[in-house]
Amino acid sequence: MKFSSVYKHAVFGTGLLALSAAAPLHADDMDTILINEAFHSLLYLPVYVAKHEGIFNNHNIDVPVVRSAGSGPAALASVLAGESQFSVHGPEHVGFAQEQGGSGKAISAVANSAPVWVLAHPDLDYDSPADLAGKEVVVGLAPGTSNTLIRRLIADAGLEGEVDVTEVQNGSELGPVLSGRGDIAVAYQPQVEQGISQGLEIIHAFTDDYPEYAFSTINTSQEMIDENPDLVKRFVMSINDSLALIHSDADIAKAVARLEFGDLQGEVVDAAVQRMIENSVYPESVMITEDAFTNAIEMQQFVGNIKGEMYYEDIVDASFANEVVQ
Repeated sequence: MKFSSVYKHAVFGTGLLALSAAAPLHADDMDTILINEAFHSLLYLPVYVAKHEGIFNNHNIDVPVVRSAGSGPAALASVLAGESQFSVHGPEHVGFAQEQGGSGKAISAVANSAPVWVLAHPDLDYDSPADLAGKEVVVGLAPGTSNTLIRRLIADAGLEGEVDVTEVQNGSELGPVLSGRGDIAVAYQPQVEQGISQGLEIIHAFTDDYPEYAFSTINTSQEMIDENPDLVKRFVMSINDSLALIHSDADIAKAVARLEFGDLQGEVVDAAVQRMIENSVYPESVMITEDAFTNAIEMQQFVGNIKGEMYYEDIVDASFANEVVQ
């Protein structure tokens, strides 16, 4: 098994990371799988680290490719159809699929806490959400989580009707603010660091409001859980080891992120990864807590994406995470 020199140091040289299984002896022992992600995102860095740093291989899993499906429902549909084994997206899509007769489950955390930040020019007067009154806020299209979070913040501050919310294509939130056509931008990474590099500053962090928030999870089918629980467990172990590596050696995480997002400035990628580590967007373990699940579902209910109830025990299978974390 070949690891990067930095990874060897992190795993074996310092004892910071203890992998959960021995390296495979034969290529024939490998389970070759396909992962479908909703979209290619820094939020899914634990999956990319597990692939690039040989962690999947260490658990006898071969991942030739991580395929972007274009949306959460499309990624999960591929799993439920048996075309892929695991998907990466919000846990609410498991609930939506169950309502249509699908049998998916969320099995591991990937992106936790609410990874959305609010930016403005340094001369903007902002001490609390009450200062949003009279401002023009630029945010991605509904029903995206950034859109939902800012609207919830406005509602909780009692400012409905007093804030001008302008929706733009996701990823273009900075433009109007940088050009003076908007006051405040609500963005994900790496746009946050891009904005900071151009003179904006963070005035509000939703990671502080929602440190427990199941933004993205690893998901699979009930059929996979029933028929190949060992593979599911080894996959969850791989993600857990990847999270441990990210937290024990940020330089490795940043190097992988630079490989995956080579079209972005390296300094921006590094800053984005560092901020998400520090703000626990990458959780320290694979456990999907009930608080994280509830916060994510309640936000979807607030915006009207979920009309009824979704329950933790129906959507999350925590048994594999429990085995791995204990």
